Amino acid sequence: MRPRWLIIALMASLAVNLFLIGAGAGVIALGQRMARQAPGPPRPTGALLWATDDLPQPQRRAMRLMLRDVRQQVQADTDRSAALRVAAWRALADPRPDVTAIDQKLAESRQADIAVRARVEQAIIDYALRMPPADRAAFAAGMRRVLAPRAPPPAAASATNAARG
Repeated sequence: MRPRWLIIALMASLAVNLFLIGAGAGVIALGQRMARQAPGPPRPTGALLWATDDLPQPQRRAMRLMLRDVRQQVQADTDRSAALRVAAWRALADPRPDVTAIDQKLAESRQADIAVRARVEQAIIDYALRMPPADRAAFAAGMRRVLAPRAPPPAAASATNAARG
């Protein structure tokens, strides 16, 4: 091998080795950083669960267990509502859709959804009324925070205003 090619090969090898050492060091540093900043237990999803964040732990756990129980109680109605919606949208694809039947299925689905919502809300109110006043106030504040309308991002708001103008 010629000395010139040998020098080029050594330089390429050096560059690859330095890259691999740097990548390894970066992975180790990132792993240590992530280990130090390990998140706590996964946060439950859903507005009703977020509203319990300010409650003391025993009350929060009890409320979440109650919500789980209510969800299990209404699961059949929720499934029925979803099946009615699927059937309605499937019927829309028929060559000659029966509009009356589609409307009826969607209306039944809406009624089931309303009944489920009413049952869940009533269970929450019944449970919250048994809470100590301070906890009930914290839960009510959490519900207001979770249900408050969110403003659109500034760019979207200005684009909407420009479209109206």
